[in-house]
Amino acid sequence: MNTIAVVFYSLEGHTKYLAEQLAERLGADFFQIHPKRRYPTKGFPKFFCAGRDASLKWNVALQPPIPEIGSYGMVLLCTPIWAETTSAPMYSFLRQTDLSSKQLFFIATCSGGPAKRCFERMRKAVKGASILGEERFVHPSEETAARDEAQIASICNIVNEHSKAL
Repeated sequence: MNTIAVVFYSLEGHTKYLAEQLAERLGADFFQIHPKRRYPTKGFPKFFCAGRDASLKWNVALQPPIPEIGSYGMVLLCTPIWAETTSAPMYSFLRQTDLSSKQLFFIATCSGGPAKRCFERMRKAVKGASILGEERFVHPSEETAARDEAQIASICNIVNEHSKAL
């Protein structure tokens, strides 16, 4: 059984692309979070709905199956940044899941803004867990693979080193 899981939420595909890259390189199991209510993907409704839900810390309903990660010792959590913080679907997952005994690595994708509030909110939601690191990526995709390679390799090195002890 694998000891590493990658759990992600992605609205536009950037976070999914990055999560796939990490899962493949690490040989990790891969889980996607799906909200029951889909978010708009364009224009003002996208920014309004996503930003409102993230800013207000709304607990959005998630579609089953919600990833069961009890058997994993290490979990990489990948989220887009909405309104400078954690996406509502990922925040809802963090609040519903006991991660207190896990080793975690936080990964955020964005269009260029800061990730500080996103990572702070994630840390507060997973009290008791061991945080191995945090990384922010700007719109990762096949076109940015060369630019992102060093960050991806660094995450994989940290995770592989710590997973040996699991």
